[in-house]
Amino acid sequence: MKLLSHKHTGFRGLADNQYTLSDLNLVVGDNGIGKTSLLEAVYVSLLGTPLNSFNKAGKELSRDASGEFAVESTLVNGSGRELKLGFLSKKNIKKLTANDEKITTREAFLGTPVCLIDSNVEKISSESPDYRRRLVDRSVFHVEQKHAESYKRLQKAIKQRNRSIKNGESEKTITSWDGIISEEGERVTKHRNTFTAELQEELKALNKQISTKIIKIEFKNGWGGERLFDYLEKNIRRDMAAKRTMGGPHRGDLLVTLDGKLAKEYSSKGEEKQMSLAVSFAISRLIEKKCGARPILLIDELESGLDETALYRIADHIKNLKNQSLITTLKHHKIKDVLRGKTIHPNQHNY
Repeated sequence: MKLLSHKHTGFRGLADNQYTLSDLNLVVGDNGIGKTSLLEAVYVSLLGTPLNSFNKAGKELSRDASGEFAVESTLVNGSGRELKLGFLSKKNIKKLTANDEKITTREAFLGTPVCLIDSNVEKISSESPDYRRRLVDRSVFHVEQKHAESYKRLQKAIKQRNRSIKNGESEKTITSWDGIISEEGERVTKHRNTFTAELQEELKALNKQISTKIIKIEFKNGWGGERLFDYLEKNIRRDMAAKRTMGGPHRGDLLVTLDGKLAKEYSSKGEEKQMSLAVSFAISRLIEKKCGARPILLIDELESGLDETALYRIADHIKNLKNQSLITTLKHHKIKDVLRGKTIHPNQHNY
C-alpha cells in the first residue's frame, strides 16, 4: 500500500489543504501547528476512527460547531490499482467510503494495513493496560477476520452485565450475560495470544536493531487459567459487591520485560521508547506477513526521548524499510537532517 495524495476540509484546527505524498514524508512544524492532527486526518480517511479509538469518527473532529468535515486519501495497492478512501461527517451522516462506496470500519482495517506509532507509544509499558490492549486489538483487527465482530459483541455484553450489576438486578439477570462474554471473550483472547506469540518471534528477528536489550512480551488474559464461564460464575458475589465485573478479557494486559526485568519498573525513558519502537516495527512486520501488504507507518514524535546514538540506529532501520512513512518532527530536531524525505508543513486555520 502507498499513499499518493491526501486532502482534508474542516478537520480539527487545520487549514483546508491537500498534499501529494512520497515514500518518506516528514511533517515539520512547531508545537500546536497541527502535525498530529494531519496524521489523524490521514488515519481517519483510511480507517474511519480517531487515533487510539475504535469508535467511528464524528463531529468532535470538526473544526467548528457544525460537526462537518471531510478527509480523503488516494492510494495504490501492490498490483498498481488506485483506490480512493475517505470519511465524511455532515449533519447526521458519518460515512467511510472506498471509491465512493460505503464500507465498514472492519472492512477498512482488513483492507488497509496501517501501523500507528503515536506519541504515547514511548510509554507502552508504563501506560494503562487499556492502552496496551488497544495496541494489540488494533493490530489484530488488520489480520483476523472475526476479531472485530467478536470484540464488539464482547464489549457490549460486558457493558450490559455491568449495567445490570449497578442497577441492582437479580443474579439470574446478571449471569444471563456470562454465556456470550465467555464465548466471545475466549475467542478474542485466543486472537490476542496468537498475535502476541507471533509478535515475539518478530522481536527476536529484529535482534537489537532498535533496542539494545532483549525484549519479551506475554499477554495476560485478565482472569487466570480456568474457563472464563467458570470464573464469572465463581466470582458473581464479588462482582456484585464491587458493582462491576472485576475480571475477564476486558482486564487483559500485555506484559513487557527488558533483559528479564519488568520494563515499567526498571527501564529509563529512553530504554522504554526504544523498546516501544521495536514492538511497533515488529507489529508492522507481522501484519505484512499475515496480510501480504506493507503497512503505512504513521509515526508521531519519533525523536522524542531518544539520544543521538539511538536516533541514528533507528533512522538506519527506517531507511532500510520499504514501508511508506509519515513522521512528525519539530523544526529543531535532527531527524529531518538524518532522514531525507518530502517535507510537509501543516498550517492552522485562521479564524
